[in-house]
Amino acid sequence: MRRISLSTSQVKREGQEERTILTPNRLTLLRILLLPLPCLLLFLEATSAKIASLALGSLLGLTDYADGFLAKRLKKKTFLGALLDPIADKIFITTVFLILSYLNYLSYPLVFLLILRELIVALMRSRFPEDLRVVWIARLKTLLQMFLAGIIIFLNTFYPYLSHFSNKMLAAVVLFSYLSAIPYFYCFLNAFLIRPLVFVSLFSSFLSLFYPITLLIFFPKTGKLFFIPIIALNFYFFRNGLAKAFPFRKKGENLLYLPVILGIFTEYLLNGWVYYSLLILLLISLYKDAMKSGKIIWDILRTR
Repeated sequence: MRRISLSTSQVKREGQEERTILTPNRLTLLRILLLPLPCLLLFLEATSAKIASLALGSLLGLTDYADGFLAKRLKKKTFLGALLDPIADKIFITTVFLILSYLNYLSYPLVFLLILRELIVALMRSRFPEDLRVVWIARLKTLLQMFLAGIIIFLNTFYPYLSHFSNKMLAAVVLFSYLSAIPYFYCFLNAFLIRPLVFVSLFSSFLSLFYPITLLIFFPKTGKLFFIPIIALNFYFFRNGLAKAFPFRKKGENLLYLPVILGIFTEYLLNGWVYYSLLILLLISLYKDAMKSGKIIWDILRTR
């Protein structure tokens, strides 16, 4: 009987360990790593592929709330998790809406405004992550954005004659998204007044927006290389969002992208399109960002 008792307790401990294999941070990372699957399915013309994309995308969207529930259940609310969750949301929204725009499901100017809001808030949160925690209205904003993406895919698949409502719905969501950013601006101003930054540092932070905004401006001109700005923007969200948790970049390293930005402008002015500068950007992103991001992701998957 004693052996059975010991064996049973051991099984319980092992079961508990197995149950904790899926930690909140790992679940959040899965939302990022599996995102290409539903996006790729959107490019297939078969209705079944669109349905599969919608189903898989909805499942990934649900993990946005499952990781929070899991964090409470396992009592594993961490500073890293508080940073990682909004990063995953921004990567999800940016990738999905840029692809929907590329497929002509949505008007690009509205998508530009939607992602611009995400860039500004991401920058403010990277400066004061402790003060600019996610508020309930921002969670509602993310829910509406994800729901809208699903509705747009559904309409264009089954009721294309109703797809003209897509941009009207997007305009309403964009307006709500900016209204939801008001608490972040208020908290950022308070944090800045309490712990003032050096003006040069603050100016440098906002100057760093020039890089992702350039990618957004030229996104409609990228043609079949549309995926390169999406990859670069995702790395931008990832590295800036985790700046306080990981020493991702050395000071001045962002200057490496300045020649690329100038190259994009120059190539467009000379040729009316961008190609070679995007390929250079892809190589730099893979070399400088992908390797470091991969190490961070592996560290989170392995130990957190």
